[in-house]
Order: sequence, then C-alpha cells, then structure tokens
Amino acid sequence: MSRVIGGTPPPADQVRARRTGPRELSVTITLRYRLVRWLAGAVVRLLFDVRLEGLGSWPAAPFLLAINHHSGWDPIIVIAVTPVRPRITWFGPREADFSRGFKNRAMALIGGVIPYNPEKTNLVSAVRAVRRIFQAGGVLGIFAEGRGGYRESELLAFEEGAVAFASASGVPLLPCAIIGTSELWFRKPVVIRCGEPMVTAGFRGAAGRAELEGRVREAMEALLPGSEPRLPRRRPLAWVGEIFDGEEDRERHRRFRESRSGR
Repeated sequence: MSRVIGGTPPPADQVRARRTGPRELSVTITLRYRLVRWLAGAVVRLLFDVRLEGLGSWPAAPFLLAINHHSGWDPIIVIAVTPVRPRITWFGPREADFSRGFKNRAMALIGGVIPYNPEKTNLVSAVRAVRRIFQAGGVLGIFAEGRGGYRESELLAFEEGAVAFASASGVPLLPCAIIGTSELWFRKPVVIRCGEPMVTAGFRGAAGRAELEGRVREAMEALLPGSEPRLPRRRPLAWVGEIFDGEEDRERHRRFRESRSGR
C-alpha cells in the first residue's frame, strides 16, 4: 500500500510507477516468470530463427550482461533464448511509469525491469536496485549504447551505465552482440553472440572506467559482422519488427531506411 503523507494520497502516476518499478524486483524464478518466459519463447521462435552462441562462456552469477541494441524486441528475444537461471533483470528503459504503452506493459508483465527516468529523478533508487540484484546473485542486462542503432556492423557511443555499475560492484562483465534485429521479418535469422567474461575489479575513477569502456567496446565490436547485410526484396510480415518500438524509434528508423536507400 502506498504511504499517505498529510492525508493526501499520492498521484495515480506515482502509484503506478511504484507498482511496476524497482520495488518489485526479484531474481526468484516464480511460476509466473516461467509461464511468461515460455510464452515469450514460443512467440519468438515462431516469428524468428534465433540462435544463441557462446553460452559456455557465461560466468557464474552475479554478472553484468552488456549488449548492443536495435529493436524493442531485443530484451524479449534475449530472455526467450537464454537459460531460465540466472534470471536477467534489465536496466535502463527510459520510463518512470511502465503502466502506459504496449511495450512497457509487456516488459512489466515479464518483470525484472529497472526503469530510469530521463530527468534522473529516480537515480538513487535505480542504483540501489542494481545493488540488490547483484547481492541476490542475479544478472543485470544493459544496452551499452543506451538507445537503438540500425547498423549491424557498428556501435553507437556508449552511455556510462554498464561500465559504471560493473566497476563499482566488481562483478564480471559479459560482452554480447545481438545480430539481425535492425530489420526484422517473419523467420528472420537472429544471432545472440556472447564473448568472454571480463574482470572489472580495480577499474576505479574516471581513467579506470574509460579504460574498461574501451576494452568492452573492443570486445563487443569483435562479435559484430564485418559489413552491413544486404536486405532482400521480399521481407514477409516486416511490420512485426516495430511492434515494440515507440513513435520516436519508428521515426528514426524510417529516416535511416531513407538514408540507406539514397532517397
């Protein structure tokens, strides 16, 4: 129950944010999580041809999984094809209220999401939530670039979250790459490729974090394809790729397609 201060109930949006935010985090494998994960896996495998490479390199939890980002499908695809244990919690959806929007409701249903307000009004609670995930032996998944890019062979500039959280906690960092989700259609091949875990203890201060970021970026770039794939003319059910994208992401993706086609 939400606390009432001075007899005045909190606004409804604050109540919803609390209900779907860090206070509900858990790394426990509940029946609900198993059912939702099974459903996500069934949908993902029906729509796409997904392959996971490098699972044998996963370190023992807790650890941080750093991965690139193309589509709103990315966290759902990763959850669907990776092992049920250890459970992955995702950091960084730029939302304070996960009760609005189709993508947000889907991620809230899956659970294990730490929303991060763009104005940084909940930064302290988000950092505490990350600490609790590691202390409970969980895995923190974070999109190192912070936003979706549409080039399969290149990375955008990193935001500081992945390196900062890993170096502060000293947990291993596992660099990964998701390949194929910049453009999705029915039965599109998608590969999740995992590298070797990296030691993060000892990288302190701005210089240490910068060095660690350079190493992480180099490791992730080594997992990417050497060139951009050529798109086939026939892309059945291409609209499924934008189901979980917001209006801003769809518009950015449209402009990128136009620039790629030379129009």
